[in-house]
Amino acid sequence: MHRQRTAEDDDAVSEILGVIMMLAMVITIMGGVWIFLNPYLVAFHDNTNWNSASNIADRVEDRIDVVGDSPEGTGTQQALSLKSSSISPANLVEEWMIASDLTPHEVVKVNELNASSFQFMALNETVTHISVQNPTNVSTFDVTSGFDWTTIDHNLASETFLIVDFYNAGDVHVHRWSRFVLSGLSISTAIDGGLNQIALINDARISKNPTTSWSIEEAPRLRLDTLVDGSTRLSLVLTDVQLNGAIENGPNVAFKVESLGPIQLFTGESYNLQVKVKNTLHSVIDPQYNEIWLNDYTISRAAGTLDEYVGIKPYQRASGIDGLTVQTQGQPLSLEIDVRRLVVNA
Repeated sequence: MHRQRTAEDDDAVSEILGVIMMLAMVITIMGGVWIFLNPYLVAFHDNTNWNSASNIADRVEDRIDVVGDSPEGTGTQQALSLKSSSISPANLVEEWMIASDLTPHEVVKVNELNASSFQFMALNETVTHISVQNPTNVSTFDVTSGFDWTTIDHNLASETFLIVDFYNAGDVHVHRWSRFVLSGLSISTAIDGGLNQIALINDARISKNPTTSWSIEEAPRLRLDTLVDGSTRLSLVLTDVQLNGAIENGPNVAFKVESLGPIQLFTGESYNLQVKVKNTLHSVIDPQYNEIWLNDYTISRAAGTLDEYVGIKPYQRASGIDGLTVQTQGQPLSLEIDVRRLVVNA
């Protein structure tokens, strides 16, 4: 015996079909909304991570500034949230060569041949002894300078820094040549398409997105001041930051920033200054540095006012490939150059 189909059964089936169709419509609309909003949600997520990385870079730079000028062994503890970002070393990525005569009575030229030898020439032939210093040792050499290149084999190879001082018979410091190879920190953050990277190297901030090349947000600060007596002063601080151990990710990651002791590299009169910089992070960085530092010189050259120009200029060739120097229009130049050395212990 079969029950006859009634109008109530037809109405119930229709209601069920209506509900199913409504659910399907809602799901379709929600899927469309999700597809529409997804790029904005990804962009919001990327922007949040980028802001977090930028804030981490700000806080790390602040700790470096606080500790950098402190005596050896002085440090500070820091805690950061590293949920979406990681901190890794950028080892030995920027080389600075700074050389200057320290009296107007001698001109010394230096060529580094390799890690353990160099040659020099003293035009007035007054140099009688030389001191060579690396992070762990100091050696002295008695020399007889002539109007020709003299080779010194010092065997004090160092991948971080080397300082060579030249003296005359009266023990007057006539020239200093120095090479510093600086390390820094790299902050990496995963975003859509790859990594956002912020490199903190020598007070500079250099950044890169997955689809762009490295660009300079802040360059190392070469500061020129005109003093009350009309002389010019160049101030520069080199900053070397070494990372010991890996900094782990997490919501509250602690590490210590400690000073290895600052070095006073130059203070006082300078003649025939030469500064050369080479950054190995990427080949596009050196031209950007030169463009920033030589901007005023380029404007003055284009305006035809170089005979009045006071500031940073190319050492020889206009491209800056031979390094930089300072044009003072005959006024005295003084240097204040220090080196901050720090270590970050995870």
